[in-house]
Amino acid sequence: MSQSNLPLHHEPLGICERSVARPGLAARQALMALLAALILSTSIAPSAGAQVNDIFRISNGAFGSHVEYHGIDLPPGKEFVLADLAGPGKITYFYYTDDSNFHAASGSGKLYAGLVLKVYWDNAPEPSIQVPLWAFFGAFNHKPIEYQSLPMQVNHYNFMCYLPMPFSQHARLVIANDGDEEYSRTVAYGIDYESDPAFAAENSRLHAGWNRSNPTREGMHRLLDVNGKGQYIGNFLQVDFKYQEWWGEGDTIFSVDGQTMTHTPGTEDEYGSCWGFEHTYSYIYSGYIQMDEGQNRMYRWYLANPVRFQRSLQVDIQNQRVAGGKQVPSHDDYTSVAFWYQEGAHPAPPLAPYAERIAPNRSEEYPLTPLK
Repeated sequence: MSQSNLPLHHEPLGICERSVARPGLAARQALMALLAALILSTSIAPSAGAQVNDIFRISNGAFGSHVEYHGIDLPPGKEFVLADLAGPGKITYFYYTDDSNFHAASGSGKLYAGLVLKVYWDNAPEPSIQVPLWAFFGAFNHKPIEYQSLPMQVNHYNFMCYLPMPFSQHARLVIANDGDEEYSRTVAYGIDYESDPAFAAENSRLHAGWNRSNPTREGMHRLLDVNGKGQYIGNFLQVDFKYQEWWGEGDTIFSVDGQTMTHTPGTEDEYGSCWGFEHTYSYIYSGYIQMDEGQNRMYRWYLANPVRFQRSLQVDIQNQRVAGGKQVPSHDDYTSVAFWYQEGAHPAPPLAPYAERIAPNRSEEYPLTPLK
């Protein structure tokens, strides 16, 4: 089966033009002065999540690092605490690696799918991050693919996260084995963090949730469904299918505080391309990193344009293909990990059982149809 990555049909977007009178010199000078004052005031304001443009700023924080390198033997049903950090503080970097690359012929092979990353903020009884470990970094189907984005990277079996994770009392990171094999590997991992009294008053917490539609129902896959106040910052998406033509006509749809809007008119638009996927790429905000036979992997980060919500947010992506020159629903295999910040520590969405997570692709096969 060959995969076609060029769309057969794509609706054009309208472009509006209008002429605008240029303001006079005095008006332009006043505007520039106002803009300069705004930039200056913004740069002076304190920020819990320092970005590159304010890396020069000296704070009251102290750098800390928790690093371990040793063997881990984790039977099914058991957990291992990676770190329990005292607050107030903020995790600035987290990486994990093991020697699975040298165990391809034994047991679970590369990237054992039974490992689950759980992250508990403060004294919350339930984790706010509950995601299969490798999927947290954007690896699916036991297959690591190297890429480089701004908040996440995979480089030569080094799985790295730079998303800032503030906490006020404790940050407890755990790996759990909910699979059917013993996890026995040599492991290295590290967590950089900064301790700072300023984070005692910071209420934002990172959350992450995993979901799989195998296959999708009514041509839709749900990436996120959350109540509260916060902002959605991105996702990884794995799409596996058994169709030989263009599969990616699905729109991304946001429902922000009850108001529904279409964000992009096609899957490739959402993940940093247009008019189909011609090749793989990985950029700071978007990437399409797998173009295998019937398998596609991509990511999108809303770091410059976070999707802010005050009461609720639902994020869906349509599963549509082109058939006979028309866009029609499909029933393919969609797996995703969504990331968002929210006020306070909330339980992560329930995680599907291990057997369902590793189940074979149940997507439908579709016959080729001639263009009309």
